Amino acid sequence: VMENSDVDAAVEDCVSGAFWAAGQNCIGTQRILVQRPIYERFKAAFVTQTLELRTGDPMEADTDMGPMITEKAVDRAASMVERAIAAGAALLCGHKPSGTLYPPTILENVPATCDVLNEEVFAPVVILQPFDELDEAIQLANNPEYSLHAGIFTNDLADALDAAKRIDAGGIMINQSSDYRFDAMPFGGFKYGSMGREGVRFAYEDMTQPKVICITRLQR
Repeated sequence: VMENSDVDAAVEDCVSGAFWAAGQNCIGTQRILVQRPIYERFKAAFVTQTLELRTGDPMEADTDMGPMITEKAVDRAASMVERAIAAGAALLCGHKPSGTLYPPTILENVPATCDVLNEEVFAPVVILQPFDELDEAIQLANNPEYSLHAGIFTNDLADALDAAKRIDAGGIMINQSSDYRFDAMPFGGFKYGSMGREGVRFAYEDMTQPKVICITRLQR
């Protein structure tokens, strides 16, 4: 999230991208890098909006976020958060599991060695991290070995296209969170997450057996 972005829109999109489907989404927003001059403003708004989310029975009309798939999944996520806190991370909200319910959880100051920063949590867990220059943010974005989608919020088209070129991800969302996708997109990852592409064209190509026929023309 760059200093020159629409911060309010970025907060709203990142809250949705992080906590939709209780974070059980392979392109869910997990790490949010925020340029330092707007970091405190973004953090305050992000935490405020997150605390307004109601976790509970998805059949109830006022529920914003439902349960995770199993208690084992909750335990895995909670353990990753616990290890990060033990290593020095600050808990801003959440981390109060109850059965399969795990409320939206936000961390900051997470040490670089923590698995919650480097692996897919697949849970409603978000890490906030400040940065100074775009080069630093791109380096941080490229650290993990798996990469599906990334997003950049900025009003500078040159910065947006520069980031899109240099970030190792299967899709770069400009002024949207990593969670944006529609079925016609060639959806897939980079590095160890690169297993081909999904999408209408790519689906039928995967279900098609190509055959090459070579002809040597006979001379008369």
